[in-house]
Amino acid sequence: MIGNLQILRAFAASGVVILHSNATVFGVHTEFHGVALFFVLSGYLMSRISDRSALAFALDRFWRIVPSYWFATALLLTVFSMWKYCPIEHIVFSALFIPHQSPAGIYPVLGVGWTLNLEMYFYAIFAISILIHRGFAPLIAGAIISAVYFSMPLVTDNEAALHYLTHKYIWFFVIGIGIWYLSEWLKHRFSSLELPGYTLPASIALYVFITIYFGSQDYSVSEIYWSQIFSVPALFLISILAANSGADLKSKGILKMGDASYACYLLHTILIEFLRHKGIATSGTFLFATGVLVGSWSLAILWHLCVEKFISTLPRRNVRISMQSS
Repeated sequence: MIGNLQILRAFAASGVVILHSNATVFGVHTEFHGVALFFVLSGYLMSRISDRSALAFALDRFWRIVPSYWFATALLLTVFSMWKYCPIEHIVFSALFIPHQSPAGIYPVLGVGWTLNLEMYFYAIFAISILIHRGFAPLIAGAIISAVYFSMPLVTDNEAALHYLTHKYIWFFVIGIGIWYLSEWLKHRFSSLELPGYTLPASIALYVFITIYFGSQDYSVSEIYWSQIFSVPALFLISILAANSGADLKSKGILKMGDASYACYLLHTILIEFLRHKGIATSGTFLFATGVLVGSWSLAILWHLCVEKFISTLPRRNVRISMQSS
């Protein structure tokens, strides 16, 4: 486990929670590019674990992502009685990560699941790439994703498909793959490199400053996106270089938050919606944002310890049952 990446997971999830709580940081409404960080992380880690079979890769990703997402979606449908009026095809398509038009536009039942539609697409491409050639799977996956991005507008006008398969955040997956190759080259090229323990905290502080600066200026959406293209990979690469040089921070609490970051991402909007239904003002005040942040992480850690830990035992249970029955 790379401690620095766990810190980035916790930081990225916290940024998304802050955004959805309607809070501003020094007058800037931002998630600190948390989603982009998650996608770079995904591209990097999938490249890192691509030395397994396509089936092992697919099963690993399925058990890590899908059951928890289904449980969170079921929780949302149940708590707010959405199942009474939510079209069944919308629920099914959302559960299967199929982009489609719905009462919520092109978003799934659990709104934050839109990023998982992209994740599952990426995983599918990566599994296919491993089948083609395990050794070159990351390069093949990057090539296929890029080809689909440019060719989709030529073969379809389906709004939902185009939104996801040609989304600008697709490139952060590809960047993550590139960082994997670059970091491996740098690790061997500068094997004696030693960075101080404060490298990652200082880098995050600078990253936060740059994000707030760009957000506070009169920049266009396109200009802010290009700032992401440089700042997000830079922070990620520094975290990897620091870890490789011995400056890998492994605070027990932060590591646990990193483990629970996926749960935090899934659950925080459900908590916010619950507070709205209870008449609690969601005006984005410091007190409200702090409460949502603390509440989201508390729920996430509980979910990780109870739900995700249980889910992680299911593949092994299935193997034992299969062996016993045979």
